[in-house]
Amino acid sequence: MVGVAAGAGCEPVPPATTTTARQLAAVLALRAESGTGYARSAFGSWIDADHDCQDTRAEVLIAESRVAPTFTTARHCTVATGRWVSSYDGATWTKASDVDIDHVVPLKEAWDSGARSWSAVVRQRYANDLGHPFTLEAVTDNVNQSKGDRDIAEWQPPLASARCGYAVKWATVKYRWRLTVDSRERTALLGVLSGSCGAQRVTIPARAI
Repeated sequence: MVGVAAGAGCEPVPPATTTTARQLAAVLALRAESGTGYARSAFGSWIDADHDCQDTRAEVLIAESRVAPTFTTARHCTVATGRWVSSYDGATWTKASDVDIDHVVPLKEAWDSGARSWSAVVRQRYANDLGHPFTLEAVTDNVNQSKGDRDIAEWQPPLASARCGYAVKWATVKYRWRLTVDSRERTALLGVLSGSCGAQRVTIPARAI
């Protein structure tokens, strides 16, 4: 279980550090979603949180490149080349311009499932979350565009072998950011997280808010 309380008169029980992927998904709050008022601008843009001239896009490209990346300038601000394997379709890319940074849980989906009540500062933190490796991912640009704002009930990676991992990431990000799921989404998520996929142990992420 996620979060086991101590009984009366007992020593506090340390919180669990792992659970199964299916259990993590099962504790997500079930709630109807509303997209009223969504605008991409509500989440701001890529930022350079550590002031090293590399924004969030560059940081993800650097972290996920299988080889040492090259840059467009001597200051190493903008990534030019590297080697990225897109988990969604299995394609390999060497030009940064062929790769998008995907929000695994899209910004509109985050808005619909809780982010509309956040401050602009918190929404920008979500859009630039480098604190957990599942929130952002370098993927093939046109595959990311085909995904758009759709949730896991409406879109899953075209590469069948990537769908289990995608569902684990989806559940993890939703848990980390206290986002809810609607009924169709929950059914789809638990459908993927069945059998051995759902039984795998995952680390319970630290809450971001």
